[in-house]
Amino acid sequence: MGLKAYLNDIVEAVVTTAKGMRITARYGVDPREEVTLQYPEERWEIPEGYRGFLHNDIKTCISCSMCVKVCPVDCISLEAVRGADKKMVLASYDINIGRCMYCGLCVEVCPPKSLKHTAGYEMASESRGELILHFIAEDAAEVKARVARQVAEAAAKAAEAQAAAKAAEVPSSGTEAAKAAEAAKPAEEKKPE
Repeated sequence: MGLKAYLNDIVEAVVTTAKGMRITARYGVDPREEVTLQYPEERWEIPEGYRGFLHNDIKTCISCSMCVKVCPVDCISLEAVRGADKKMVLASYDINIGRCMYCGLCVEVCPPKSLKHTAGYEMASESRGELILHFIAEDAAEVKARVARQVAEAAAKAAEAQAAAKAAEVPSSGTEAAKAAEAAKPAEEKKPE
């Protein structure tokens, strides 16, 4: 490598630097072109289909746990108990957005479409615990206890209704009742002591 090649390298470096600086100067000086956004006051327009934080509408959620099963990083946790009307009742529904990779699989598989991506993307926090979104304000133990009371009350009402129906059932004739009583006596007498 001689002096000529060395000088050619220097000239080439100066020419390419000048080309790059010309492009930079054109965009840096043009007042019509605004690139910088004053962030806290101004925000970017979120494009349609953006997958931000997850939100679950717990009023329409049927507690099927499909979202929990399909999540590849296990960031969704759900606890549900069977209520008095035989439907599942949510005891707790939490999403750890610190673990979530926003893949959208849980949204796709949700049968009632209660789970959706929002346009939210800002969640600065000082601890990882703040990154867990709790969708049910009540404690899971309180919800389970409340549902257990409702189930017990419904079972008691059903037992009362069944007993009332049995008591209201009148034998079609008195002779049938007498025959049934006589049939029961020999069975008792035949029992060895």
